[in-house]
Amino acid sequence: MKHHRLALALCALATLASTALADLTWTPESIPGEPTEKDKNPAPAIKVKLIGEPLPTQDVWSTFLLKHDPAEVKKMPGVKPVKAIPYHKSSETLGIVLLIEGHEYYFGNDTYKQAQDCKDPAIAASGQPCRIVKVSAGVYTAIRGALEAPGAKDEEIPSTISRAGPPGSKGAMIIYSAGAEKKYEGDLKNLTADKIGDQRAQEGKTSREFIAGLQMASDVLKRIGTNRKALFIFSDGFDAGSTEEIQAIKKKLDADKVEVFAFSLEASSDFIPDDANALKQSKTKLDTLAGGPAVKAKDSDTLKAAITAAVIQLNSRFTLVFPGRAVDPKTKMKAGFQWDEKEHILKLFRGDEEIINYASDGGEKVTTMVMAPKWGQSKGGSLWWLWVAIPGGVLLLGIIIAAVGGKKAPAPAPVVVAAPAPAAPAPAMSAPPNPAKTMMVNISSGDGLPVVGWIVPIQGEKQFQTFKLQYGETRIGTTSNAHIVLNDGFMSTDHAKIVMSPTGFTLMDNNSTNGTFANERRIQRHELVDNDMIMFGKTVCKFKTILGT
Repeated sequence: MKHHRLALALCALATLASTALADLTWTPESIPGEPTEKDKNPAPAIKVKLIGEPLPTQDVWSTFLLKHDPAEVKKMPGVKPVKAIPYHKSSETLGIVLLIEGHEYYFGNDTYKQAQDCKDPAIAASGQPCRIVKVSAGVYTAIRGALEAPGAKDEEIPSTISRAGPPGSKGAMIIYSAGAEKKYEGDLKNLTADKIGDQRAQEGKTSREFIAGLQMASDVLKRIGTNRKALFIFSDGFDAGSTEEIQAIKKKLDADKVEVFAFSLEASSDFIPDDANALKQSKTKLDTLAGGPAVKAKDSDTLKAAITAAVIQLNSRFTLVFPGRAVDPKTKMKAGFQWDEKEHILKLFRGDEEIINYASDGGEKVTTMVMAPKWGQSKGGSLWWLWVAIPGGVLLLGIIIAAVGGKKAPAPAPVVVAAPAPAAPAPAMSAPPNPAKTMMVNISSGDGLPVVGWIVPIQGEKQFQTFKLQYGETRIGTTSNAHIVLNDGFMSTDHAKIVMSPTGFTLMDNNSTNGTFANERRIQRHELVDNDMIMFGKTVCKFKTILGT
């Protein structure tokens, strides 16, 4: 479907603006509510990611409504969004690699060569032999124009390559002919027209080693380290390599979740060997890589429009934030959601029309979410606190019994408390034979009591399990060598770590592919505080600290 839209590049903006609701997909996710002066303990909020169109104007997105299925949860009206985040202002970074064929005629040579007319009397009179020179604008002018195009205002949906992604997005440019050469790799915002260089750099290059270019592009995309990845291919598709090699590269790109856009300038077919089978194979290779029909551009203007349409398509997603509980200021009626740690069906509307998710077989897909953490059911909150409190209570009871049954013990030291030995209590003034490891002091309250840190997944297969952080380094990942193992397909094997020291708890990302987030912001290093929300891959955890012994 995406490439049919690109084929209609000149009317892409109008097409995307009128996207049918059936083309939209959406996924909900709970996030912490934002405390205010009046509400220190707000309900969790729900973040809904929609894919299929760019962020509409406020008069449109404000008409969205999220609610429980009334057949399941009664007398709980839905709520409207309080915030809208366009893709280019999100934390989901984008990596774009431009792969450009560098064959002299496909790339272009019209800025430094001029075709000769052997019948020109001036040439004939010169006595010099006349040589026919091939001249082509190629893709050079169109790509340079797309990279030179002025950026939109900050609040507008990007339509140029260098502004296609959120802050922190990456870009690269590769030109192939006899082998492949990387011209640029770095911040996407700096992938500008000057990076393509001068046409003359490709003078005399008439090789088409497409496979070499694709392999280099695949390698760059694999290590680029962004949440999303896209490959823009500008090629006639001709290569001596086999279809099987193309299919193998396509499989790698799919495994790395790379979105592929293939563009072919039809005028360049003049420089492909005049062979019907070669033309068919070249088209098939581009279609295979694109996962559908590649864009066929008849001229430079159409190619520029197709590039713009591809950038807009990459930005055809946005996020709405819905409050977890709201009160109508006039009627005082409550609206929102039932935060009971159970799975519930959610429904999303735009105006009066429901937005339905569809399964791969075309059937309606019910959208559910576990309404966690528990909120509003009781003052104490989620039951997982009992899992934390009970072990501490048992240990405290043991200390009290030991103190009553033995000699009167001196007052505890102001900074640390040693755990009792497992055997009968020793004389009051003597230390236990195997004292427990001293833990850090409570850095948040300064009261000199020790602190214990935990992370608790609030979704996934280990939902509401508690993972105690050890003093020093706690590694989090998917490998069995990690201290905390989370089975998340979007996580790296050694994804992140939390370092506990006398100065506090520090969350550090280990150069993971999809990043580590704290309170919805991608981080490399973050000083944790109680109730911080952490996301590893797609697994959201809550960070908690309690007084310990």
